[in-house]
This record gives sequence, structure tokens and C-alpha cells, in this order.
Amino acid sequence: MKKPVALNLPLVLAAAALSLCAGVAQAAADASSPAAYAIRIPVTLAADAPLQRVMLPAEVLVRLQSPGYADVRLFNGAGQPVPMALAGVAAASAPEESVTLTAYPILGAASTGTAGLEGLSLRIEERQGQRVVQIDTAATTTTAGPATPQAVRGALLDARNVQLPVARMALDVDLPAGQPVTFRVQASKDLKHWQPLAETVLYRADAAAAPTAPGRLGNEQIDLQRADLKGHYLRVTWGDAAVTLRGATLATSSKTGPRERVSASMAAPALANPRELVLALPFATPVAALAITPPGSNVLIPVRVLGRNHREQPWSPLASAVVYKMATGGKEQASGPVELGSISVREIKIEADPKTPGFAAAPALALQFEPAQLVFLASGQGPFTLAAGLPGATAAASAFLPLASLVPGYQPAQENQLPVALADVARADITGGKPADGAQVPAAAASGGISTRSAVLWGVLLAGVAALGLMAWLLLRQTKEADAQALAAPTDAP
Repeated sequence: MKKPVALNLPLVLAAAALSLCAGVAQAAADASSPAAYAIRIPVTLAADAPLQRVMLPAEVLVRLQSPGYADVRLFNGAGQPVPMALAGVAAASAPEESVTLTAYPILGAASTGTAGLEGLSLRIEERQGQRVVQIDTAATTTTAGPATPQAVRGALLDARNVQLPVARMALDVDLPAGQPVTFRVQASKDLKHWQPLAETVLYRADAAAAPTAPGRLGNEQIDLQRADLKGHYLRVTWGDAAVTLRGATLATSSKTGPRERVSASMAAPALANPRELVLALPFATPVAALAITPPGSNVLIPVRVLGRNHREQPWSPLASAVVYKMATGGKEQASGPVELGSISVREIKIEADPKTPGFAAAPALALQFEPAQLVFLASGQGPFTLAAGLPGATAAASAFLPLASLVPGYQPAQENQLPVALADVARADITGGKPADGAQVPAAAASGGISTRSAVLWGVLLAGVAALGLMAWLLLRQTKEADAQALAAPTDAP
């Protein structure tokens, strides 16, 4: 008869606990499964482009659980993540305006092949053993001769009334065939002291000699780097080339405007205190600004905005502002968003100035995020899916590649020239059902008590203590049984 194998309960319990923890960790970090994400959005690719980009919509930003966007993936039809990089979005440029300037020719003596040495005389004299070299310039001519031929050496442009910065300049010019011409652009306020701005080389092929050659070579758009030309003249010169310049067109624009932010409305919870409103944010995406619109008409309230990540932290001030809504001249005016500096917080508190009555009702709230886009390689077959929001991904490892690794020969801001793929948020698949507005953040007032994070930590701690206590009790019990068996066993007489 075989001896029964003793079951080591402490080891079994420890192995079971480790297996359970590993299973929970694996389920929380299953970043390779599209079904694990909170939202899945179909993506329509641009035609015939291996490298593309897709803008992250508000429906994605309000579900991310990592401040660094680590829980964003783009999957192909086989459920495989594609190579991708995270990039910002270029600032929006104001519309350009065109200003046309007339050219006034600058005349100079035509070239005679004497290198400009006409009228000069050279005399060498020996004086007391020393050689003296003297150059004389003829001040006047003794005989009247034919007029010196004139040629156009450049042109003046009056840019004194150009109010906006100038980005580029295009010349309305006729070029000689088969001859590269260097154009130099200078600026001056007094037509005496000139500062260089830019230069370019243009070339026109001889159609008779090369019928298939392009019409012009060179950069016809001269980059002036947003120069301020108000009150200035421009001078364009080109040497001895036979050039006809009729004028120039300047491309002007105001300063580069701010990037258009991504906005998501937020349902405010019930207002229990007219001077204090505390909000819980169910995402970790950094918030750039918070728009607060008080209810009613002709309302003005100074407020403070504070933030924290969990209830054990003290509140940190984020911004101070005055929110208002008033009617002036028959038109209603409202305050702009309160800038928060793109900070990631889980709770926000809005405090009204105690010297005011506060909010009569919960204000209308809107969250604003800095725009972001994914640059990706469309590898594999479709359909492609944008997935975001992975539970437990607070410290998840990022899957983003550097742009220089993803885009061959990468140049700064080159990603903004790639074709744009479209995320179809109308067909989004949202875990737990699809709300009426997928970009609206639900109302969730931050209540007192223990936070979810603390409750989980305390639960794990108590479970560990209980497991250790059970293991100690079982070990003590096994020790007592072993001692009792040793005492009961017969001893051999000597």
C-alpha cells in the first residue's frame, strides 16, 4: 500500500495567490487585444499611401488612462498592431493676403569691358630715391561725346504700406534664356542703408536648344521669413543680366494662430455648494483648458480652479480667472476658457469667490485638449481599427516609435504633409454601451471617503495579511502534529 502524499497547504495557497495576481495583471495589461479597450473606432485609409496619419478625436481622449497616451493602438484586420508614432498638430496659419508692388528701375552704365576703370590715370614718379604711385580721376571731360549707354541694374519696390509680416515674395520677371540669374533682395528705410533679406537663383531654358527642358528652374517663391517691411523700401538687384522686372507679389499673413483644440462637453454633477464644485475625471489625458459658463444672464464670478490625482493628495491651484456671461448692446458675451497648462489630474475643484453668491445652478462645462495625431504605417490588410482606453494602463509601456524611425529621411513637421485617414466615430464600438454623445464626459462628483486606488491597495494588503496569517497557522499546526507523532513513536532500548 502506497503512503499518501502530504499536501503542503501553505505552498498551494501561495501558488494560487501568485497565479491569481498574474492572471489579474495579464488581464489588465492585455494591450494586444482590441477587445480589451474601452472604445474601438473604424479607420478609413487614404488611397495608395503607406504612411498616413489619423487625428485622435475627443471620443478617444476622454477614455485614455495613461497621461502619455500609452493605451492607444491601431490594429489591422488581423488584429495586429501597426507601427505608429505620436505627434502633435501644426498650428493653424492665418489666411494669406497678396500685395502687388510696382517695380521702379535702377539704371546704371552699361558694361564696356573696361571693368569700370574709365577716367582713371596712373602716374609713377621717382622722388629722392622713393617711388610714388599716384592715381588720378578725371573730374570732367574736355570734349563732349556721345551719352553713356544705360542698362537696368535692379529695381526699387515701395513696401512702406505693407502692414503684415511678409512670408514670401514672387517676382514678375522675364529672364534671359540659358543664363542663371541671381536675384538679391535688400530692405531700407532711407534708400541709403540697406540690409540683406534673401536671394534666389532663377534659370530659363532655351526652348530652341532644348525643347523638352522645363520652363524655369529655381525657387520662384523667395522666402522672406515673415519679415516686417512696414516703412521699408525693397531693392532687387541682378547684376549685368538682361532682365525685365515688372513688379513683385508679396504673400502676407498675421501671426500664426493657435492650434484648434479638441473639445468635449462635461455634464456637471448636482450643485450642493454654490461656491464649490468638485468633478471627477474618468480619464488621464492632460487637460489644456476648462470652459466654465455660468447660468443666467449678467453674471460675473471670480473663480479658482484646483486639481489633484487622488483624495489623499492636497489640492493644488491650477488657475484663477473671472467667468462671466452678460449682454452688451443686444449681444451676449461670455468669458473664454480657463487655461490649465495641459496637466493630468483626476479631480478638479472650482471655487467661487466667497465675496460673491456663487453659482445659482451648475455651470456648463467643456474640456479642451491639445490636438494629437497618430502617424502609422498601413501594414497588413484592413479593416483598420483605432482602439483606446485600456483599464489599468496608468503606467503602461508606450508602443510609439520615434518619427525619425517611422518616416524615412524625416524632416521637422513632415508628418503634417502625410495623407489623412479618417476615424469614423459614428460607427464606434464602445464597451458598456454607446451613450448619446460619445465625446461627452459623464457627470461624476468626487465624493468623500476612500478612493478606489486606496481601496484596492488596502484590499490587497488585507488579503496578503490574511494569507500570511493562514500560512502561519497551518505551519504551526503541522509542527505540532509532527511533534506529537515524534513523541508517540516507540523508542529502541539500548
